[in-house]
Amino acid sequence: MNMERLPDILQPTPAGTRLPKRERTRRQLIAAAIKIFSARGVAATAMPEIADAAGVTIGTVYNHFRSKAEIVSAVAVTIAETIRARSAPGRSQLQSGTEQMAAGCRRYLGLAASSPSWARLILDVAAIDPAFRKTITGFVATELRKGVKAGEFTVDSEAAALDLVIGATMEGMRNIALGKMRRTHAAQVTATILRALGVPPAQAREVASRPLPLF
Repeated sequence: MNMERLPDILQPTPAGTRLPKRERTRRQLIAAAIKIFSARGVAATAMPEIADAAGVTIGTVYNHFRSKAEIVSAVAVTIAETIRARSAPGRSQLQSGTEQMAAGCRRYLGLAASSPSWARLILDVAAIDPAFRKTITGFVATELRKGVKAGEFTVDSEAAALDLVIGATMEGMRNIALGKMRRTHAAQVTATILRALGVPPAQAREVASRPLPLF
């Protein structure tokens, strides 16, 4: 089976990390699931394939996860939290909610451009399991509230604004990953999101086009 190397930003365990054996095995299984899901799709993947990719027995897999649905949930949360953690140093350099929101959107849109197969995996997992959407919503809500509190964003409904940000970003990812859009699409989607949140058009375009610290 031909599988691309897992992008560094999606590596569940950084090199050199020392963890208890059970946690190491669990993360090994999650990394294997990510690779197999990316190559075959979530629906077409069977538990024995994950065991083979991880180099363990099927019994070991079931010792950590009772079903494929549990693995999908673990993959969803792992991807979202890993991207967030790896981008934290760059995000800390950004002062405003507008900048942080732009970097967050561009983070995922950029992944679609650099690693289309992994972006499609994220979209696949997000469509199947609510854990990814729930985790991402929490992250986006923090940046949204910061912008609202500072008077950068004006929204009629937080829930509607979250749907807007996440929905537009995910659809942008899909189109970029499928090769339907030009390289400028990531910045254009981001600028459109910022404008919808109340950021003036010129500022939205400028912030969305900056070389923001994404990871």
